[in-house]
Amino acid sequence: MLLSSLVHKFLYACRGLAYVARRELSFRLELGLMLLAMLVAWYLRFSLIAWAVLVLTGAAVLAAEVFNTVLERLLDLVEPRLSLHVAFLKDLLAAAVFLLALGSLLVGLLLVAAHY
Repeated sequence: MLLSSLVHKFLYACRGLAYVARRELSFRLELGLMLLAMLVAWYLRFSLIAWAVLVLTGAAVLAAEVFNTVLERLLDLVEPRLSLHVAFLKDLLAAAVFLLALGSLLVGLLLVAAHY
């Protein structure tokens, strides 16, 4: 019973990831950049700690993008027609993801710089 429940939760998560990957260009772009960063890390033979930091920051950006998508869909349900308030809230959501992505980029650059 417990294993079945865990399998179902895993499948629900995969379905959610497939949805966001299909419908959100930003998610696909950020995923591609994360994979590129991992390729660079592999080429430069990053330490395990550097790998952990890289993967964690990349996963945080992707998770933020998923939260952004969820909240945008909720806002669309609350106010189907775009109002100034909804537009402003969506701008704030985008700003939060942007800040995290920028921080992730800086972490990646610092990890490369520390390698040399």
